[in-house]
Amino acid sequence: MRLSPLSPEAARQERRERWRRDRNAAQTLRSAFPKVAQLRVDLTFHGTGPTTPASQSHVLHPPARAFFGFPCPYADCDGHFDLSAIATAALGGAVHLTEGALDCVGLRARDHASKQTCSLHLDYKLTAEFRP
Repeated sequence: MRLSPLSPEAARQERRERWRRDRNAAQTLRSAFPKVAQLRVDLTFHGTGPTTPASQSHVLHPPARAFFGFPCPYADCDGHFDLSAIATAALGGAVHLTEGALDCVGLRARDHASKQTCSLHLDYKLTAEFRP
């Protein structure tokens, strides 16, 4: 017997559920990085199409989950931006500011046949405040 592949909507639901489980399983910022008083994550997107997603800012306080994954803001894209290793290196080393860029390697629904990646460009900035 051959199983049929998941429909696009079922695949999105499965990704969202996995995302929720991973976020809930993450330690709190307080547990993972006890010296961090606050972390601000700024995300700025640059696309080649007629519409570009709005910038995002996330402020994490000690009780927040130390989860640094962000889905691609295009609703029809299966990609994500994982800042976990970047945040861990910066916060573990007591770095106050970290900046960089990533490109989305997910596939958008309209591009599944051609297998062309989303390529949405992300400029990120992590700004940490540490306890004295």
